Amino acid sequence: MKNKILLFLKGMLMGICDLIPGISGGTIAFITGIYARLIDAVKGFSLKLFYDIFTFNKKGLRKDVKKLDLGFLIILFLGIGASILIGSRIIKYLLSNYFAYTLSFFIGLILASSKIIFDDIENHKGKNILFGFFGFIIGISLVFLVPMNVNPSMFYVFLGGFLAISAMFLPGISGAFILLIMGLYEFMIDVLHDVLNNLVYLVLFVIGMMFGAFSISRIISFLFKKNKCKTLYLLLGLVIGALSVPLKKIFENEGLQISNIFVMLFLVLLGIFLVFLGVRYKKIYERKLQTIEDI
Repeated sequence: MKNKILLFLKGMLMGICDLIPGISGGTIAFITGIYARLIDAVKGFSLKLFYDIFTFNKKGLRKDVKKLDLGFLIILFLGIGASILIGSRIIKYLLSNYFAYTLSFFIGLILASSKIIFDDIENHKGKNILFGFFGFIIGISLVFLVPMNVNPSMFYVFLGGFLAISAMFLPGISGAFILLIMGLYEFMIDVLHDVLNNLVYLVLFVIGMMFGAFSISRIISFLFKKNKCKTLYLLLGLVIGALSVPLKKIFENEGLQISNIFVMLFLVLLGIFLVFLGVRYKKIYERKLQTIEDI
């Protein structure tokens, strides 16, 4: 029972971080020691499982379910869900009343999180850096492509869920940041704030996440095996370039007010500090694991 409560609390911590652009729920899963188990559990959702469900193959389905870590996933996602439903109300309040300050804090988190991606790159030769430049161009172009206020179609919400789940598998990037650059972040916060009246959108988003978890985990695994350094440099450039989207939102909503600049800079630095604190804790945790393995 104690382990289940602890797992639920870890899920809640992941849920809080999944709401905030710049902090990856996957990174929290790693720090709390459940990342490997989570990835293995998600990979258990295979094509064969879906085939057996749709063909009512009871014998095959029993074998498929045995491969899943359902108890672990259910408790973890209950924690994530509870945290997201509660936290969405706080985020909605902050965005409604302190829009520029909230986004400034997010920008600090995202800037610092890009360091996590950089630290994971082993080879910094020119060809790899060029991929980072391409990623930056793509990211900064989003400021012209993504509308500030989105009235999304059902397919766009599905796509948002599909892409946002990639945060579980990518270092240093969060699903909330993906939603932010798609123009879906505030919309989904409103959906979570009033679930009953937006149930269709929530269901579509969750279905998108399910399909994304199934396919993106395999795509990322393939790209990392093909050329991890180029993939990470492209991702790094994309993250830094895409910061133009929240910056545009701040200037279009608030304008440039001298009186607010120092507070905004402080919040950017606070976001950077908190991520670096988390990274330091992660390294301490990794060293402890290594010491245990050596023993």
